[in-house]
Amino acid sequence: MFTNNSFRISYLIAILLLSTTANAGQTWEYLVKTYPLLGNDGALTQTLNKLGQQQWELVNCAKGSAKLTCIFKRPAKGT
Repeated sequence: MFTNNSFRISYLIAILLLSTTANAGQTWEYLVKTYPLLGNDGALTQTLNKLGQQQWELVNCAKGSAKLTCIFKRPAKGT
């Protein structure tokens, strides 16, 4: 059974997949990460910056109960 948060994440992934069909020839790989909300913005910023250095682009975040779920994308390797 879907929880409200997992439904939102599934919905966001579906929207992302549908929106990328407009980019003919471009394929994407996706990454979903969940982070605890500990009130330490510095640690989260460092983590997000590291993912950015690996070419991951933050697409969306959903706040859940004491956690933040983020969806990232980047061009698929070999395309």
